[in-house]
Amino acid sequence: MENLINELYYGNICPVEQMGGLTAETAAIMKRVHENEDKLEASLNNQEKELLRTIQDDRLDAASIIEEQRFREAFTLGAKLMAEILTGGPQ
Repeated sequence: MENLINELYYGNICPVEQMGGLTAETAAIMKRVHENEDKLEASLNNQEKELLRTIQDDRLDAASIIEEQRFREAFTLGAKLMAEILTGGPQ
C-alpha cells in the first residue's frame, strides 16, 4: 500500500490518464460541440472571437476544477467504504 501511495503522491500514477476512452454517445456530442463552435467562430469578428476563446478557456478551467473535486469526493467515499468493510461497521 505504501508504494502505491508514494507512486500517486509523486505523480507516477495519474488516475485521469487511466480513464477509458469516450463512449460513442460522448464522442458524438463532443463532435457536435466542436462543429457548432467552428460555425459560430466563422461568423464572428476578431473581438467576438477573442471573447469566445476567453469563455472556452474559462469553461475548461472550471471543468478541470470540478473534475478534481469529483475525484476527491469519489476517493473519499471509496476510502470510507473500504474502512467500513475492513472494520465491519460505519466510520
